[in-house]
Amino acid sequence: MVRYTNHKSCREEQGMQRIFGDRQPGGQRRLGPPRFKRLSAADSSTADLLSGCAVVSADGEEIGHVDHLVVEAASHQLRYVVLARKEQGAVIALPWNALYFDAAHSRLVFYTLS
Repeated sequence: MVRYTNHKSCREEQGMQRIFGDRQPGGQRRLGPPRFKRLSAADSSTADLLSGCAVVSADGEEIGHVDHLVVEAASHQLRYVVLARKEQGAVIALPWNALYFDAAHSRLVFYTLS
């Protein structure tokens, strides 16, 4: 059984309201349940496999490591991979559809179309 936890407190601490979609234009909070939920390694085997996985750019430059996953609450589909960067302590959310798994090097690769 997959257990989903509400990500509200972490989101408020890190100032990530725009990424998680709880605010409407003008800064007002949406009514109703949160749109996204945090999924940690303890919640799912997929999250467990990706936890700590290196994420690199298409050029091979390291961006960070997977901290946790963000799942859309209504559809239970993976939407974002949240990275923790050691250098600046920054938190970065990358769209899941912009990543692919490089099995030869056991890492996620972030790519963009140019």
